[in-house]
Amino acid sequence: MATLVPRERQDNFSFVLDRLRLGQPVRQYETSVLTKSGALVDVVLSMSPVTDPSSAVIGAAILARDISARKYSDLASRVGLEAQLRASEARWRAVIESAVDGIVVIDARGVIEAFNPAAERLFGYSEGEVVGRNVSMLMPEPYHDEHDGYLRRYVTTGAARIIGIGREVTGLRRDRSTFPLHLSVGEVSIGGERKFTGILHDLSRRVQMEEQLREQATLARLGEMAAVIAHEVKNPLAGIRGAIQIIGSRLGDRPETRIIGEIVGRIDALDEMMKDMLLFARPPRPRLLRVEVALLVASTAELLRGDPAIADVQVEVDGAAPPIEADAELLKIVFLNLLVNGAHAIGGRGRLQVSMRSFADTCEIAFSDSGPGMPMEVQEKIFMPFFTTKARGTGLGLPTAKRLIEAHRGTIAIECPPGGGTTVTIRLPALDSAAADEVLT
Repeated sequence: MATLVPRERQDNFSFVLDRLRLGQPVRQYETSVLTKSGALVDVVLSMSPVTDPSSAVIGAAILARDISARKYSDLASRVGLEAQLRASEARWRAVIESAVDGIVVIDARGVIEAFNPAAERLFGYSEGEVVGRNVSMLMPEPYHDEHDGYLRRYVTTGAARIIGIGREVTGLRRDRSTFPLHLSVGEVSIGGERKFTGILHDLSRRVQMEEQLREQATLARLGEMAAVIAHEVKNPLAGIRGAIQIIGSRLGDRPETRIIGEIVGRIDALDEMMKDMLLFARPPRPRLLRVEVALLVASTAELLRGDPAIADVQVEVDGAAPPIEADAELLKIVFLNLLVNGAHAIGGRGRLQVSMRSFADTCEIAFSDSGPGMPMEVQEKIFMPFFTTKARGTGLGLPTAKRLIEAHRGTIAIECPPGGGTTVTIRLPALDSAAADEVLT
C-alpha cells in the first residue's frame, strides 16, 4: 500500500494502518493515490481488517472510489461562487461610489470603515484620512462628545434615538465649518458583527432657501410698515419743519434761534432715516442702461469731497472693467455707501482702494480699506436690517446696498483678513459684445 500513497502523505496514512492492526475499520477516508503512470487520483477509501481464525489481523479489504470528478466539480463551484461574490461586491461598490448622498459605514465602536466619494466632497476629507478613526470627528460640539455614549447605550440596551428614524444634524467639515445634514442610519450584521450605515444628505441649499423665504416675508411686512410711516410721519414732518423755520425767521438774532436750528437738524435726520427705510423696503426697479463702471466709481468718489469729515480721503482706482447693463443712480447709492464706510473705518484720512477686473461674464468691483476690520460675529450680521456698529447709524446702508445689487442680478460679499482691513466685493453680470452693441444702437 505504501507504493500507492504519495511520500508527502505517508505520515498521515500511518494512523489508518494502526487502526487496521487494532482490528478497527476505517470508513470514508479521503486521500490521493498514485497510479501506475505516476499520476495522482483523488479517492475515498473504505477499509476493513481481515483476520484469521484466531482473530489476528492478517490483512485488509480495501474499497477505493475515484472522486476526482466530484472534487473538480466542487472546486469549480467554489471558484464560480468566489467570482460571483467578487462581481456582487464590485456592483455594490459601484453603487455606493456613484451615490449622490454621502455614505459612511462604522462598526459598533464608531470606527469608520467606509467613506464614499460623496462623503469626501461633503466633509473635505479623503477616505484614507478617515478610515480607522472615530466618526465623531465629523461632528461639532456637543455632538462630538455625546456620540460614543449614545452608541454604547444603543449596543447595550437597544434603545435607538436615530437608527431607523433619521433626523437633521450638523456636520463638521475639514476646514472646521459646519453645515446642516439629514442623517438616516441603518444597522446590519456581517459575520456576527454589527455595522451601521449612515446616509447623509446636504441640507445647505434647502436651509438657504428657507432663510430667503423668511427674509422675503420680513421685507414684505417691512414694506407695508414703511408705506404707513411715509404717509403718517414723513409728510407731517415736512409741515413741522416748515413751521419751525417760519418761527425761527421771526425770532431774529435771539438766543432761541440756535435751538430752532437744532430742531430743524433733527427733523432733517429723521427725514433721511425715513428715506433710507423706504429705499430699503421698496427699492425702485432698475432702469437698465449701458454703464461704464470706472467712470461711475470716479464720479462717486468726487462726492466724498462734499463731506468735510472725510474730504481728505483719497480714492485710488485700478484695473479695468467691461461695460455693464445697470441703473447708474442706484449703483451710485451703493458705491457711495461703501466709500463712506471705508472712509469712516480709516478715520477720515488715508487711502481707499477700488479694484476692478472681469472674468468670464462677470464684472468684479472690490472696495478695500486699511481699517481695523470686523470680528466674525459682526460680519455675520452686517447685512441684517437695523444692525449697526456706528453711534448714529440706522443699520440700513449695507442691507440696502445688498438689495440694490441683487436687483441687478449681482452679489455682494465682505471679507476681513486676519491682518486687518475690510474688502467689500461686488459682482455684476457684464455685457457681452453683442449685447453692448445692441445697447449702443
